[in-house]
Amino acid sequence: MRRSLALAALSGGLIAVGGAPLEHSFLTLLAPGALLWALEPTPGRPVDARRAVWIGLTMGMVVNFAVEYWIVGLLMDFGGFVAPVATVIGALMWFGESLPYAAGAIFAAGWMRRGAPGWIAVPAALTVAASISPALFPWRYGVSQLGWLPYAQVAELGGPALLDALVAFVGCGLVDALRHRRRAAAAAFALALAAPPVYGVVRLPQVTAARRAAPSLVVGVVQPNVAIFDKHDRLQWLDQLVDQRATTAALEARGAELVVWPETAYRFPVLRTVREDRAGPLGLLRDGVHGPLLVGVVSTAGEAIDAAATDRQGRRVAAYRMALGERYNSALAVARGGAVVGLADKVELLAFGEHTPFWEQIPWLQSLPRGMVPGEGPQTVEVAGARIGVLVCYEDLLAEHVRAQAWAAPELWVNLTNNTWFGDTTAPYLHHMNARMRAIETRRDLVRAVNSGVSGHTLATGADGIRTGSFVRAAFLARVARLEGTTPYVRFGDWVTPILAAWMFAFLLARRRPLSWN
Repeated sequence: MRRSLALAALSGGLIAVGGAPLEHSFLTLLAPGALLWALEPTPGRPVDARRAVWIGLTMGMVVNFAVEYWIVGLLMDFGGFVAPVATVIGALMWFGESLPYAAGAIFAAGWMRRGAPGWIAVPAALTVAASISPALFPWRYGVSQLGWLPYAQVAELGGPALLDALVAFVGCGLVDALRHRRRAAAAAFALALAAPPVYGVVRLPQVTAARRAAPSLVVGVVQPNVAIFDKHDRLQWLDQLVDQRATTAALEARGAELVVWPETAYRFPVLRTVREDRAGPLGLLRDGVHGPLLVGVVSTAGEAIDAAATDRQGRRVAAYRMALGERYNSALAVARGGAVVGLADKVELLAFGEHTPFWEQIPWLQSLPRGMVPGEGPQTVEVAGARIGVLVCYEDLLAEHVRAQAWAAPELWVNLTNNTWFGDTTAPYLHHMNARMRAIETRRDLVRAVNSGVSGHTLATGADGIRTGSFVRAAFLARVARLEGTTPYVRFGDWVTPILAAWMFAFLLARRRPLSWN
C-alpha cells in the first residue's frame, strides 16, 4: 500500500507541475499512468475499493494542495481566520476538490477487477468524474497541454474532456503496454501521443491565416493594480477614477479603438436605466478620454436616490444618482460621445461571495442578504463596431458557460476580472492559463483586463499575444481579430464524456460483480 500511495502522490505532483506558472506539459502526460500503477501495484491484481479511495484522495490532495495552497492565506487575510483554523478550512476545501479523483480511482479499480484493461478504465473513470463533479476553482489536468500548443488544438473538437481523456490514454497506454505487453495499449499510447500534435500542426496555420484575413479592432487594456482594501475605500474612488482616465487617454492617443477596464473598476453605482455617461467629475469621458469604453461596474435597479462623492478630506466633490435595489456585476459599454450602448451582466455568480445559494427557493434563507442578481441570456455588447462576448470574473474558467455564450456569435471575448483577492500567488497565472483554453474551444481572440493581473491578449490559437505580470501597473494595446464561424465543440458540446460513460455502463452490465471493499 505504501508504494501505491507514493505513486498516487507522484501522479498528483505530475499534474500540479503541468499547471501555471510551470506548465511542464510532458510530465503531466505521465500522471494518469502513475495512478494506474498505483491502482494495480501487482500486474493483474488491482486494489480493492477501500484502497482505491485512499489512492484517489492522496492524488487529489497533492494536486490541490500544490495548486490551491493560496486558500489559507486568502482565508486569513479576508476571512479573519487565525492560521490553524484557516489551514483546517483549506484542508477541507482541498479534500472536497479531491473527491473527483477518489471517485475516478474507485470506479477505475472496480472495472479493472471485473476484467477491464487499465488503459481504458482509468482514462474513462477520470474523465467522467471530472466532467460531472463541481469544483471550487474549476480546472482540469488536460489544460496542462497548453505548454505544448499543437497538442492543445484538439480542444476545438471536444473541449476539456477530450484533452483529459487523451492525456490519460498517453500515460495509461504506456504503463499498460510496458507491464502487460498489450498491443492495444501500445496502439492507444501511440495514437493519443501523436495524433493531437499532428492535428495541431495542420490547424495552427489555418487559424493564423483566418486571423490575418479577419477585420481587427485595436483594444487598449488598463491594469490599475488597485489593492483590495483601497478598492473598497470610498475616499480613494475619485483618485482611482482620475488615474484610470489618464491611462485611458494615453492608450487612445496611441491608437486604441476601444479601452477596457477591469471588473468593478468604476466604483460609483450605475443605474441600469442610464442612457448617457455622467457629467462632471464622475464621468468616464473626461480629461481627454473620448471613448468608446467597456468598463466593469456594479449596476443597480430600484428606487433612485441622491448620493455624494467625497475626496480624501471628506469634502463633497460631486453628486450622483444611485438606486436601492437589485445589484448586478456588470460591464458598461459607452460609445464615443457618451451614449451608453450596452450592459452585460455576470451570469455565474460566486456562491456566498456574491449571492446566497437557493435564496429564491428556501423561504427562511430570505432573512439573509440575497447578494447580487445573475444575468440571463447572452451577455454581448456591440461597441466600437464589434460584437463582443463579455465574461465577468471567473466565467472564463467555465467551458460550458462560454460555449453557451458562443451561440450568440460574438466576434471576440473580453474578460473583466479582479484577482487581487488571491494575493501575489500562482492563482492569477493559473486563471489566465485556463482562460486561454476558451480561445481554442471557440476560435475567438480573448482580451483579459484584470485589476492586478494577469491581463493579456490570447490569440484564437491559444497562444499569448500579450501577457502582463501580476501585481504591477500595466497598460497595453492589442490588435484583436474579429472572427466568425462555429467549432465542433461549440456545435456539439462534450461528446467525449457520454461515450466514455456509456462504455463504463455497458461494461458494468456485462460483468456484474459487486465491488470488493476487503
